[in-house]
Amino acid sequence: MSTKRTFKSFRPGDLAGLEKYLNTMSAEGWQPVKTGRMLQVFRQEPGTFVHRFGYCAHRTGSANEITWLAAQERAGWTAAARKKGWILFRKRADAAQPDDTLDGHRETTQALFRAKIARLEAWRRVLLVLGTLILLGGYFTSLLPVMYASALPLLGVALLTYRIKYYEESMEK
Repeated sequence: MSTKRTFKSFRPGDLAGLEKYLNTMSAEGWQPVKTGRMLQVFRQEPGTFVHRFGYCAHRTGSANEITWLAAQERAGWTAAARKKGWILFRKRADAAQPDDTLDGHRETTQALFRAKIARLEAWRRVLLVLGTLILLGGYFTSLLPVMYASALPLLGVALLTYRIKYYEESMEK
């Protein structure tokens, strides 16, 4: 069996785009072994599968996790890969509908993204206050380097804003 590594970047939270890419690779005979936002590892195997990502917030081996996994298996999905709480499920393409989803679809993923957005919002507020204080401190002391130092927290705010935007957009899909 041959192995293939691809470096393809996906926006944070773009599960639909990653699933579509995995489905395309599966149609070409490459089945995912490890998946990530930047690095994907495939193995050449027969068969074509439809892939869906799910997130299980429950502890590994707990009754809640076993119940959640059993619900996915009853819907015809089998676990193909795992990383932390993320589980990649697959179903044979001939047994799946094009818009087939996991049991509970994206409920657990949306809960995770809402928690991440709340944490990012808190950091964004801290950086806004810090940047404002540094900017005012530089203005009042007439020290140009201090005033320029406010650019770093404000750059952090911009980056966090885009990350929040990506998570919010992915929850809508």
